[in-house]
Amino acid sequence: MTIWEYDVKEIRFSEWSKAKEDLNNLGVEGWELIRFSNEIDENGMITAVFKRSVDYVDAAF
Repeated sequence: MTIWEYDVKEIRFSEWSKAKEDLNNLGVEGWELIRFSNEIDENGMITAVFKRSVDYVDAAF
């Protein structure tokens, strides 16, 4: 059984090259994008939900 860790992060979305950089950096850390929010704020940031698998041994219950 896979155990998932979830996180909510702000991503720079106003410039695609910066958004791509942010997403690639998170991917290197093992995070997988689940979804973006529907709104971009006045600073060009968008909220995104991510998940990554966690070793069963490391999981805190």
